[in-house]
Amino acid sequence: MQFARCSGTLANMSSTFRVLLQTHATVMIAAVTAVVCPQAESAPIVSFAEGVLPILRAHCSECHDETTQKAELNLTTAAGVLRGSESGPIVAAADPATSRLLEVLETGEMPPDGEGEPLSPEQIEVIRHWIEQGADVGTVAAESSALNQHDVLPTLMLHCATCHGRQVQEAELDIRTVAAMLQGGKSGPAIVPHDAEASLLIQKIKAEQMPPREKLASHSVKPVSEQGLKQLVEWINLGAPVIDVQPDVATGEPDRLVIDADRNFWSFRSPQQTAVPTVKGIVRNPVDAFILNSLQAVGLSASAEASKHVLIRRAYFDLIGLPPAPEAVEAFVADDTPYAYERLIDRLLESPRYGERWGQYWLDLAGYSDSEGVQNSDPERPHAYRYRDYVIRSFNADKPYDQFLMEQIAGDELVDYENAPEITDAIYEKLVATGFLRMTSDGTFAGITGFVPNRLDVIDDQLRVLGSAVMGLTIRCARCHSHKFDPIPQRDYYRLVALLKPAMDEHDWLKPVTGGAGNSTGEYRYLPHVTTAERTRWEQQDDELTTEIAELKKRLKEKKDAADGEFVKTTEEKIKRLESQRTPEPMLRALWDRGEPSPTYLLRRGSYLQPARLIGPGVPSVLTDGKTPFAPQLPWPGAKKTGSRLALARWLTDPDHPLTARVIVNRVWKHHFGVGIVKTLDDFGRAGATPSHPELLDWLAVNFMRHGWSIKHLHRLMMTSATYRQSSQTSPDRQRADPENTRLSRMRLRRMEAEVLRDTLLAVAGQLDLTPFGPADPITANSEGLVISNLQESGRRRSLYVLKRRTQRLTILDNFDRPTMSPNCVDRPISIVAPQALFLMNNKMVHELSLALAERLIAEVDQDNQQQIDRLCLVALGRAPSSEQQQAMMGTLEQLKIKWREQLSTESAAADFEGEVTKKSLANLCHVVMNSAAFLYID
Repeated sequence: MQFARCSGTLANMSSTFRVLLQTHATVMIAAVTAVVCPQAESAPIVSFAEGVLPILRAHCSECHDETTQKAELNLTTAAGVLRGSESGPIVAAADPATSRLLEVLETGEMPPDGEGEPLSPEQIEVIRHWIEQGADVGTVAAESSALNQHDVLPTLMLHCATCHGRQVQEAELDIRTVAAMLQGGKSGPAIVPHDAEASLLIQKIKAEQMPPREKLASHSVKPVSEQGLKQLVEWINLGAPVIDVQPDVATGEPDRLVIDADRNFWSFRSPQQTAVPTVKGIVRNPVDAFILNSLQAVGLSASAEASKHVLIRRAYFDLIGLPPAPEAVEAFVADDTPYAYERLIDRLLESPRYGERWGQYWLDLAGYSDSEGVQNSDPERPHAYRYRDYVIRSFNADKPYDQFLMEQIAGDELVDYENAPEITDAIYEKLVATGFLRMTSDGTFAGITGFVPNRLDVIDDQLRVLGSAVMGLTIRCARCHSHKFDPIPQRDYYRLVALLKPAMDEHDWLKPVTGGAGNSTGEYRYLPHVTTAERTRWEQQDDELTTEIAELKKRLKEKKDAADGEFVKTTEEKIKRLESQRTPEPMLRALWDRGEPSPTYLLRRGSYLQPARLIGPGVPSVLTDGKTPFAPQLPWPGAKKTGSRLALARWLTDPDHPLTARVIVNRVWKHHFGVGIVKTLDDFGRAGATPSHPELLDWLAVNFMRHGWSIKHLHRLMMTSATYRQSSQTSPDRQRADPENTRLSRMRLRRMEAEVLRDTLLAVAGQLDLTPFGPADPITANSEGLVISNLQESGRRRSLYVLKRRTQRLTILDNFDRPTMSPNCVDRPISIVAPQALFLMNNKMVHELSLALAERLIAEVDQDNQQQIDRLCLVALGRAPSSEQQQAMMGTLEQLKIKWREQLSTESAAADFEGEVTKKSLANLCHVVMNSAAFLYID
């Protein structure tokens, strides 16, 4: 009978146990009755202390003892086994099938190869038998299992804080602390210790009055779960105990989860000044010495210097993203004085176009967008452009990178803006800068996409931006489990969450909608602290409109009484026109510290429904010595801010920080040379690429900091090197010895990025509007379904200033790999696909621009085919055509003229027939050049 009852269990036995039965036939009956069928009277009782714990200590303590605790799991004590790992419980009483401990032992996943002796089948069966019997561990210290306030606060914050938290305290009730609940609100205390049934909190929950069912969707909350209610009842009946639980933070003691050996990886150690190699060859600066040293190791030398025509075009596109004017090309080529090239670089760095070019790279890293995304409604962010303009101005001013980071991460903690008598440009700038971590998509403006898990996703995106853009680390993995490759335990992720929480608290959420009250107790995440001058102008304009409208309304009423109909179709129209002239209140899309936040808990497997232990603010331990507390200080005496992000910013910009300088130096190198010294721009960890020139990377990082964190200094250093000036021409020897150009034996040929292509098309056609800054230019979808910018007669601005909406992206930019911000872009993809060529051949805008370029050429040179062709190549390609190219283009132009004469002769005769033939023929030739590789690629 017992065998029949257990047939299903026997069929599902592990392969290990089936082998055991076959090889131990003499004990099969005893094994089946004692292990497979625990109901049998002969089944032995397994003692945890005498049977299970010795096995775990013998096989698992190397990785999971009190000191090491990989995955935050301690298998050497009863309390540790019960507590489980960062991912949750590892044993399920009487349920071997869902017990993670048994699963990893049976599959051989644990212990890992080379890190411990595997358990024998008999030992695994002992653990299985213990779980089947209920996984009893005997007596465990009471404090490890008794409920306390931190077991119930997550439930209360999740379901009740919207109406009874920081922003709103309906019925004067605050549930954020036990003391506040004992004090209660208008109806009396919310809880009665030792009597859950008499507690109003429990009564309201059971009656489904709290949270109110009719407000669930609008308030983005859900009803209290059965388990949550059960825990609340138990806690209250225990007397609502409150104990002093210290958050998990770094202390003066060595870290138990990250050891010194973990910190020995190259990128986790501070960069050191390396000696510049001594080499033979042309060395214009130390960059060349490092590169030549690498080349000579494989028998190579540097390539010859590129021509001056190539160099000026390369420099222009690298630094300002626009082609050089023909006059600039001719002047540079004719300049034989010493340091002509260096002066060219300096002029470009001083151009206001420089900040637009390099600001775009940073906006990619920030995930910049002019709309919220997530939902199809995709509301626009009317004030986001202020951050875009801040970035451009910062690059133009060569703001030190450490200051640049400081302002973006903690600008609100650098100035006491709330008590300032005047909002100056300096104060305004620091507040706008905090938009850095506000640029990722945020759909929490709607009830259905504004629940706590949605809010946690927004915070996660912010940490992804911080990790990828600034630190070069893939932090996000640790949201659900300890990082599989890098020594970043899950705990460290939630320390960073706690650090951001004074500004982004999922239980004290401010919606990301436009406008709003704009203060720390308001409903929306905007600040009103534009400069005093801007606010005064806005108020004056608004007051003037209000006065004028009021006067018209007064006169309108009088005329209505007099039945003057004509004065009424005109006055009402005037009022509408004046109302349309009102502009929204000027606001800032910012991030600001709002004081002490709600508690932060480690979330098992990243689930907001599985809060574990209390976590305090901190930074990844592997990037510290592991025994220095993270201690934020008040930004100024009496400040209501925590100083958490300011402490983070100071830590990131410390010269000894292992990553900050290396990451930005590597990024600048990538944009100049096509590939980073570390190819994985956002991953300097163990899963990332190793540096191709590690000594050069460290030398550049240290040199960068010693020169005041100046990015323009990096440009000069890299671009004036002989390495940068190399030709892109290759040879069989170079292909064999350096096939991927890892050693930089030549310059890389690079393709125009999306924005550069559009801007260049406009520029060569003489149509580019260089008006900087301000609100984004609108976009629209035309009858063909293409998304285009709304073009005005006065001109067309750079792509940087066109509205960047997540659900509507300019078609030309979309086709040419402008990235989707999800949440940001650390390295743009490069594709060569048919739609790109089809767009350039067939798009109406491109044809219009080719016609405009033809008109420009006709206006600038005489009616001479050769001169027009030479000018075309100089304008579009930065050089004159070769003799072969000139002959081919001359022949093509003549053939085009014949075709156009035939076509135009059958149509109505133009006033200037030959002029029209020349313009259309030349436009066709311009269109060919705009489609050429010589135009699209930068040599």
